[in-house]
Amino acid sequence: MHICRVLLVSLVVLSGCQASPQGFFGGLRNLFGRFMPRVRPAASSSSGAARPSGPSGPCRSSGPNHNIGNQQFLVSWRLGCTSFTASEGAAYCSSNGMRAVSLDTPQKESELMNLLTREGQPYFWTGGRVNHAARSVTWPSGATTSRHRWSSGQPNNAEGREDCLAIIVKGTPGFNDVACHHRKPVICQQ
Repeated sequence: MHICRVLLVSLVVLSGCQASPQGFFGGLRNLFGRFMPRVRPAASSSSGAARPSGPSGPCRSSGPNHNIGNQQFLVSWRLGCTSFTASEGAAYCSSNGMRAVSLDTPQKESELMNLLTREGQPYFWTGGRVNHAARSVTWPSGATTSRHRWSSGQPNNAEGREDCLAIIVKGTPGFNDVACHHRKPVICQQ
């Protein structure tokens, strides 16, 4: 009698495998799935935006990892976090108790542009917002500046609504107006 039950269960499993497009293991999941806990995908953020991530998953909170004088900065690419829109970058900075960087002093501007070259990074988001008419930038610090090392031909508003500011290496690092939906790493400051 016991052998008959084993054969009957085997036939059921095999018939489930034949009916399943996933093959043998798909059939087992179909047969025994009701006994196994379901793994649900993580809920998305309320804004519906994708959570920025690096090679090893979502970007985690971190402390500062770069200093200029007595100011501390968080350089996201050092953590493998390289794919933020401008608003995601600002949110990441905020989640770390910081804000996207303001290049509102010549020292910060020079140091962080040189950091790109030293670390082989092609670009990063700043917290700057571009005013095309005035060729100026307003920073999260509240400062507005018009003295910048714009890349050749910049700001050009090529895509329209290029209101965000990235530092991009094209020969030498320079300021570039960029549409805010592009994806780049970010530098945060305290």
